[in-house]
Amino acid sequence: MSSLLSHLRQSLRRPDHWLYASWLDIVLKYRRTRLGVLWMLVPTAVYIWGIGGFLAALQPGIAVAGFLAHVGLGFVLFRLISTVAMDATTAFAQSQAYIYDGHTRLTDFVLRAIARSFAYFVLSLPVALAAAFASPDFDALGTGLALLGLATVMWNLFVFSVLLAIAGARFPDMHEAMGSAVMALFLLTPVVWYASVAPADTLHGQLMRANPLHHMIAVVRDPLLGEPVEPVTWWYLATMSVVGTVAATWVYGGAARRVPQWL
Repeated sequence: MSSLLSHLRQSLRRPDHWLYASWLDIVLKYRRTRLGVLWMLVPTAVYIWGIGGFLAALQPGIAVAGFLAHVGLGFVLFRLISTVAMDATTAFAQSQAYIYDGHTRLTDFVLRAIARSFAYFVLSLPVALAAAFASPDFDALGTGLALLGLATVMWNLFVFSVLLAIAGARFPDMHEAMGSAVMALFLLTPVVWYASVAPADTLHGQLMRANPLHHMIAVVRDPLLGEPVEPVTWWYLATMSVVGTVAATWVYGGAARRVPQWL
């Protein structure tokens, strides 16, 4: 039986495979372009000042600078979470040759998918932070709490990526199903709208608060914009962390050795 935490520890001690491979994925994608990896900044800028600016213009009286900061941070966080979830479903299938060659420490392939998405997040973050700095709501004192929230988010992304990667190896349709789920969850996640418009006693508000992406974004974005994090968000993420860790450890221990057969 393979131990998830043991494999994770080994992967972190020897990051040469997954860390280099994730960076190589990015470099190879942009090597023939004039701007190179700077192209990763373009979607974020277009989303914030293009889509965000357009939506702000449709809402007379809204504080534009605050709304753009809300949209910017929400977009980069949503893209990080959704990209990790999508890539996790094919993490093992894309590394089939390595797995068949005897590379059975499967955490390397999960971390490769996460590291690639995290690199996109880090490289596009300055654009989102530029919008945040321009907002009168920006609160530098919330940085510490936001980093704690980000650490919680990254751990949850890891344990649930393990589950999604194994499910994706067993059921190839998982990738398409996850794509549809991400599109539906976007509508329930306050990226281009404020959570305050969905009170807890409404159906929309209940669906939003049942959406894990809402809590994963709020725990990072709200402290930076001077907004209090709802206690339910911390309880939600704490429960996710415990349940996800137990489930990923149990499933990985029983199913990891079967992944080569499923592929």
